[in-house]
Amino acid sequence: MEKNPEKEKARLLRRHRWLWVHCLPIVKVFLRLHYGPFDFAPAPELEGGYIVLPNHSCGADQFFVAFSFIKKHMYYVASEHAFRKKLLGAIMRWTTGPISRVKGTVAASTVLSILRWLRQGVPICIFPEGNRTWDGRSLPLHPTTAKLLKTAGVPVVTYRIEGGYLTDPRWSKTLRRGRLRGGVVHVYPPEELKKMSLPEINARISADLWVDTDESQSREHIPYKGKRLAEGLEEALFLCPKCGGIGTLHGKGSVFACSCGLRAVYGEDGFFDEGAPFRSVAQWDDWQLSELRRRAAELRLVDEGAELWQIGEDHRETLVASGRVELDTSGLRLGGTAFTLEEMGEPELCHLAGKETMMFSAAGGSYELRFRGSPSRRKYQLLLKELPALPKAGAEKEGDRP
Repeated sequence: MEKNPEKEKARLLRRHRWLWVHCLPIVKVFLRLHYGPFDFAPAPELEGGYIVLPNHSCGADQFFVAFSFIKKHMYYVASEHAFRKKLLGAIMRWTTGPISRVKGTVAASTVLSILRWLRQGVPICIFPEGNRTWDGRSLPLHPTTAKLLKTAGVPVVTYRIEGGYLTDPRWSKTLRRGRLRGGVVHVYPPEELKKMSLPEINARISADLWVDTDESQSREHIPYKGKRLAEGLEEALFLCPKCGGIGTLHGKGSVFACSCGLRAVYGEDGFFDEGAPFRSVAQWDDWQLSELRRRAAELRLVDEGAELWQIGEDHRETLVASGRVELDTSGLRLGGTAFTLEEMGEPELCHLAGKETMMFSAAGGSYELRFRGSPSRRKYQLLLKELPALPKAGAEKEGDRP
């Protein structure tokens, strides 16, 4: 006997609402022991469906937002990457039923799922940056955010988390304890959003969610105590300002050093010591990005232990190639597989269980680049963003330039 889709959806919704109300208090106690003291202010009560837009700073953001909306169950938009971990994916589907989105692509099915739940009066939570910050500063919003908000025609709630980056840096192997808090910034009625242009909506949302850790820490100097504070930093900062080497930096304990002799000590306040070339991760990253752009045409990234997987329907994974990966102006090569820059979509990084992986679309398919070792995945993502912007050899004559 076939199941009635509507009855099945209603049954799942009842289960998810029950688990939300009865299990979130238990999760809150567990995370308080894990992350240390935190404060997430109760959100105003709203009727019907609405969209919650939080900034994305650490691994437990989805739970922190939920603690403010503990009386109102909502569905989250989550990366498809998480669903491919069989046990984790099964637990997520059974307990929370998140809406899947494939990073590196734009799927109309995700938008349709969001709108269907909103029409049934179910709130939706979307992290509009699409990714966690690397350096403590908020990221730009996904370009389709404003259009979705206008199309949805429901209230929009902005929510800001502060202290998340220094508590759980994306690149870090350990947690730290300091000050972690969050709450609603603003509630936008649909009538207000209708009067605003798409750029105005993006500007307002970006301002509500903006966090600059360097700026706040320069004023507050809150210590975030933990162990092995610099370990894992080589995933974010891969370019040495002393020797120019790529992949030569490594974090151990609180020391971030290069094989050339450069040495920087990372402190509990999120700043480097006075002997470091830069005061903060953000400043180092700004230099790194400008240097990457300047050297993009001449760079060639090479690493061993890479794997290329194709992602099919129902989260199926197929190993395409493995071994040595290379990236330069001619494209990405791994084993017998090669993609030109022209056929590759803009890549995105996924963070799951403390590891990074790079997602991208190419030749009509979705792919994931993994590593068995510890090279920086981020350097591949950033260089792939810069290479297509380089002028093509012979594409223009000197007199044709503006």
